[in-house]
Order: sequence, then structure tokens, then C-alpha cells
Amino acid sequence: MLELSATTRDRHLEAMADRVVDVLVIGGGITGAGVALDAASRGLSVALVERDDFASGTSGRSSRMIHGGARYLRQGAVGLVYESLRERRMLLRRAPHLVRPLPFLLPVRRRTGRIVFRAGLSLYDTLTAGRNIAPHRGVSEEEVARLAPGLARPGPGLLYWDCQTDDARLVIEIIRRAVALGALVANRAEVIGLTGEGTVRGGSVADRMGGGSIEIKARVTVNATGAWAGQVHALADPRPPRLRPSKGIHLVLDRARLPIRSAVVIPSIAHRGAMFVMLPWGPRVYVGPTDTPYDGPIDSPAVDDDDVAVVLGSVERAFPHGFEPSDVMASWAGVRPLLDSGPGATRDLSRRHVILKEPPGLITVTGGKLTTYRSMAEEVTDIACEFLRGGDECGTARLPLGLTGPLPRATAEAELEAGKLGLPPGAGKRLVERYGDDRQEAAAMIREDASLGEPAAPGLPVLRVELELARSREMALTDEDVLVRRTRLALMGAPKPPGD
Repeated sequence: MLELSATTRDRHLEAMADRVVDVLVIGGGITGAGVALDAASRGLSVALVERDDFASGTSGRSSRMIHGGARYLRQGAVGLVYESLRERRMLLRRAPHLVRPLPFLLPVRRRTGRIVFRAGLSLYDTLTAGRNIAPHRGVSEEEVARLAPGLARPGPGLLYWDCQTDDARLVIEIIRRAVALGALVANRAEVIGLTGEGTVRGGSVADRMGGGSIEIKARVTVNATGAWAGQVHALADPRPPRLRPSKGIHLVLDRARLPIRSAVVIPSIAHRGAMFVMLPWGPRVYVGPTDTPYDGPIDSPAVDDDDVAVVLGSVERAFPHGFEPSDVMASWAGVRPLLDSGPGATRDLSRRHVILKEPPGLITVTGGKLTTYRSMAEEVTDIACEFLRGGDECGTARLPLGLTGPLPRATAEAELEAGKLGLPPGAGKRLVERYGDDRQEAAAMIREDASLGEPAAPGLPVLRVELELARSREMALTDEDVLVRRTRLALMGAPKPPGD
């Protein structure tokens, strides 16, 4: 198993200070991770630094969907949908344990509404070039009631397919693959200045864990900091890109009260035509996202009472079970780094990314979607290679991310091993879905210490071995890193595990 621990981090910081790297990546979200992997896979030397924790920004606070963006067809963004569907297909091949197909139910009682939605979903299917997970289809009132028990007014509907993931875990696996190819990475390492006269030649980095600072010399610097891109760009250029941040929040509810068997799309009570998605997530259901203009502090976007009222009110109208704010078990908020393209609602702004190539030596990328991170990273790295006049062709479309064999075989083997270890039902499948090939290391740790096979919190599927792996395998440095991003225990509404 590839070690990524606090000790690894210290070694990597020392190595960053001792050499000139081809590419310095600022930002450890999905885009920065993708650029680091792409550059490392082309034979370039890479250093990646993240001010907080990997995926602590928008990349760990998304709807956790790898999707084609069916709703973008309403905006006429056919090219973006085609690109998203292509990238979704690649991710299903490269990380089948992390990216899992999920049916999406769209209850539509009115016949005219079904005709309109069906036309859009037919185009959606067509854009997959015949390689969709499954074509959309109509579903009867009886099947709607089975998939969404408790729906207020079950009627006919439509069913289509997209994918679900854990965004933070996807970021971690991409970073691990980059490290395996030679990249140096460090979280809690903040760029406090960009160096160079006229041309950016790297940056000054403050160690937010150990103290002190280092200078990283780089031939090209990539600013992949998402909603913070303007702030970092301003370190070298007083004319940063104009962003219109949008806040998206999600609420977590108990699945015992919402025993849905698929994702369910419901209308928002706040805006005509706006939708929320209810997604099953183990013993929980999470609902969102909102899409509202945001001008508050991007470091700590809050879930306020108005947000809760809109999302919970929409759930209550669709599933009238008497939901109150006290029923919200957890929540999260993220800020989308949307490019300011003029007036209008943020939900209508393009989800396409933008790349700036000035000043020389600095490449700034912002915007985009979780699903299309790989193609964004390829475009950025192509630009870096032009500047460096070197580097191989992009090959990330073929690189596996954590699992090298067939998923069914890995799952069957893991379930058999889990049975021998006396683990709870489904534990083997869970270990595969979270660790891929490293499930074997998890099983070996449990064989040595049976207590690691016990639940980390009562009634939840997280095992204590996952707390250990977060620190030794995934560079988790704090309890928050472990509980919020590596295991999601905090977002399942669990108290802090005893002894951690």
C-alpha cells in the first residue's frame, strides 16, 4: 500500500524545497488533483500544495454525482452535456468502485410534462453515442410508489440513469495515483506569494502544521483553487478573473423516514423550474443543491435558516411526513466558482471552465464540473507542456484509479474475506468501494487487530480500520479530516468516535 501520512507530507515538503519542479499546482481539489495526475503521467515533475485539506473546498461539498448534466440541455449546452457524458463513461471504466450507476426517478403526473421531459431525455440518451448505462423509460404509478414510498401524489414518471460518487474520496484516489507516478503533495501548505519578475517562477509556501515556510521553484505554476482563484491570481496580476460565486447546500435526513430506492428529483418550492435531488446514501438521504448568489466569506459558507426552509419545505411537499429543522442530521454548503458572464440567475450561468494564461508562467483555471475534471486537466496540462516545450501525450483516459481488476471479482473476494473475519454484512463490498485494491491491506490490519473490524460509531457502516487508513493512507492530519472528508462520519450525524 502506498503510504500517505503526516511523515510523507513532511518528506514531500522538504523535497519540494530542494529542487526545481516542472509544474507547481496550487489547490488540492478535483481540478488540482487532475492536473497533478495528468502532468505526472506525462513525465513532468510535479508539486501540489493545498492550503487546507484535500477536497476541503467545493470538491468535497458537491452533490456527489458524476452526471451528464441533463438539466443543461435546457440552456442549450449540448457540447457540455456531450463532454460530461463522455467523461462519465471514462470514469466508470477507470474507477468503477468509486463511480456507481444510480437510477433517477422523475415523477411527472401530467402527460404534457412527460412529453417535454421525455424529449430532453431522448436527446440525453442520443448524446451517449449508444453507450449509455441504460436508456430512459417510462414508469407506472405502481413502480413510482415502489421506488419512492411515501410520495404525496404518486403517478406515472420517467426513469433515467446517472452516477453517484464520494467526491472527496475521488480526489484522494486521483492524488494517490499522481504520487505513485512521482508527484509531491502536501496539505495544510498555503501559497502566500508568487515569485518571479515578469514571469511567475513558483511560490512561497507557509507550512500551516509545522510552522515556517519554504520556496518552491517551478517552471510553470497552475492556479487551480476554484472559488479562491481570483485571490491567488491577484498575487501576480491586479486584474483577476471576475467570478460570481453561487452557494449550494445539502441537508442530510434519516433514510428510515425516506426509504427511497432510487434518486428522486423533486421541484423546489422557491423557484419555478428549479429542482432538488434526493439521493440515497447508506442509512441516510441527502437533498440539494440550492443555487443562490453568494457574497459572503468563501472560506466558511454557512447553511442558514432560509436554505433549510427551502430544501426541507420542498421535501415536505413531496413527502409530507412532518419534517422539521430538528430532523436535519447534518448539512454542508459549498461555493461554485462560476465565471461572471453578465446578469441573470446563477443557476443559468455556464458550468464551463475558463483558463487564463497571463501573466507568463501562471495558468489559472476555474469553473467546470466534478464530472469533467479530467478533460479540464488535460487542457491545462497541454498549455503547460507548450510553455515547457516538453511532456508526453495525455494518457489519463486509460489510467485506473485505485482498482486494477474487475469490480465483481474484487467484491466477491472481499465479501468472502469479510465473512471469515466476522465483519458485518456488506463490509467487504464497502471496503472495495472505498479502497479498491487496498481492501486487502484493510483486511490484513483487521486480522492483526480484530477491534479494527468494529463499527466506528453505533448503527453506521464505517469501520474503525477506516480511521487508521485515513491517517496512514490518505494524509489526514486532523480529526476533521478524518470525520468530515475521509469517512463522512460527521456528515452522517455521528458523534466523535471514542478513543479517536
